[in-house]
Order: sequence, then C-alpha cells, then structure tokens
Amino acid sequence: MPQPLYRQVADALRQEISSGELQPGAQLPSEPELEKRHGVSRNTVRLALAALANEGLVEPRQGRGTFVRDRTTFMVLASAEEGGSARDDRDAFVAAVTVAGRNPEQVDFRMEVRTASSEVAARLQVDEGSPVVVRSMRRLIDGRPWSIQESFYPMDVAQGTRLMSPTDIPYGTITEMARHGHAQVGYRDEVLSRMPTHTEAAFLGVGTGVPVLEMFRTAYSAQRAIRLTINVYAGDSTQLAYEIGDVTAGQEPPPTTERS
Repeated sequence: MPQPLYRQVADALRQEISSGELQPGAQLPSEPELEKRHGVSRNTVRLALAALANEGLVEPRQGRGTFVRDRTTFMVLASAEEGGSARDDRDAFVAAVTVAGRNPEQVDFRMEVRTASSEVAARLQVDEGSPVVVRSMRRLIDGRPWSIQESFYPMDVAQGTRLMSPTDIPYGTITEMARHGHAQVGYRDEVLSRMPTHTEAAFLGVGTGVPVLEMFRTAYSAQRAIRLTINVYAGDSTQLAYEIGDVTAGQEPPPTTERS
C-alpha cells in the first residue's frame, strides 16, 4: 500500500536533512516551491512540514518560513558532572561547558520555599508537606536552551547557608553544603524518558513528538539524603555518559557530536 503523499514529501525532505544537503539552520523551500517540486497540494505540504516539526527536525518561524533545527548534541559525563568533592570550587556545568570550548549561561534563577510533594519527600526522606528549599534555573549552551534544573534541599540542611539566598553560588552548592557540615559522599541517579510538558517543549524548542530526558539525582552525606536535583534535557540534543572505574586507557570521547 503506497504511503500518503504528505509522508512521501516528508521522507524526501528528511533525506535532504540527513544527507547534509539541508544543513542545520538552513531554510526549507517555501510552500509554493514544495507544491511545485512534488506536484502536491498546499495542505499536503503543510502536513509534511508538521510531521517533520513533530519529529524535531525542523522549526517554523513566524513570518519567515521553516528552518532545519540545529540538533548538535552535548555529551554530559554524568558521573563527573558535579565532581562529588567539596574541594571542587567551580560550578560543574560552567566548568564542563567551558572546557568543551562552548559558552555556558544560567538564567532565570529562583529560590523559594515549597512543601515537599510525595515524590520529593520519598527521595529526601522527609515528611510529605514539610518545607523544602528549591533552587531552580534554566541553562543554555551557545545561547540555545539546553536544560531545566530544580534542586530540593531539606530545610535543616539549607537554613543558615547561602542556599537560602536568592542568588547563584559561584563555587557550587556541594562546597556550600560541606562548609556547613553536610559533605556529599555519593549520589544515586535515576533517568527516564517521557514526553515534555508544554512549558518544557516551549523552552527547550523540541517538537511535540520529541521526548525529554529527566534525571533525578539524590545526593547523600554519610548520614542522610541532603539534596534532590531534577534535570530535564531535550532528548534529541543530550547524551548522558557514565564512567565507572579506571577508563584512562580508553580514548576520551568528544564533548559534542553532530546528529543527522
């Protein structure tokens, strides 16, 4: 059974994108041009473009046309992202992106006190409804939205520290907690894939059919859970990597890769 016409048009454009004929940032031919090229109706062209946008391959820009989405992937070495040491006085995200030769930004920083949801309470081992300090921000790489982060702290861990201040901490929260008697000795990661919320999709610039990666990192001192950090990444532009044990004999992977 032959494919619907709009899928045939989408397949042809997808091939041009994957082959590199249409580079990231390139503008697709106009709707009238695509109608003429493929011998189809305007509605068929629009359905094809909508299908590609849903896959996250292209993005429509109001009044300008449709463009190939830049999906350059940033590799997150998740096992070393935070250093895990109170001696590391550099913010991990800024350090990692800078070392990769790219430009990090952290925007929309907020600090607030909330009541712990059942999910947060279970991971932090506190009572549901108890107050927790939440520090949140959005991160960009080379000016492009990359991740959404929220970190939750038990009130007794945050009280009396800079975690309560409505500003970022340049040397990082691991060091700040250690300075106040809560040295991080380990963490547990849980990573899942799900569809984005409308707010997440709008910020990350992903199509409605593109999933996000959600990573829950619960950090522990020798006695207890001291922080829960939730990161949400665009699923088509983030690669999570873990290194366990001594891997110095292996070739270090490049920090970024191009995806077709």
